[in-house]
Amino acid sequence: MKALLARSPELTAATAHVRTIATVMSNREGDRLPHWIADVCADEQCGLASFAAGLITDLDAVVVGMSTDWSSGPVEGRVNDLKALKHGMFGRARLPLLRKRLLLTASSRRPQTTTVVTAS
Repeated sequence: MKALLARSPELTAATAHVRTIATVMSNREGDRLPHWIADVCADEQCGLASFAAGLITDLDAVVVGMSTDWSSGPVEGRVNDLKALKHGMFGRARLPLLRKRLLLTASSRRPQTTTVVTAS
């Protein structure tokens, strides 16, 4: 990696910017994002200017997304599972079987809860 970075100032600049945004994301410091975008857009060597400019179009949402603990990851995982099942069964099954498999898959991935019964 060091040899590649020594040969390419563009790659060195891009690496620095990517590491900075990774720190911002990891530490949930979304308020630092506008400064990062300004730095990237000012740096013509890094090749990330179009990405940074794209973040400006919905900056408020991106800042909030990088600042909160809330994540849609579990929902996206479920959607991905169901789409994979649907695509895997394409042309092989009719709607009733597909519906049953989708419901069984969704219910099998639901977190198991423990019910405590107390004697009256």
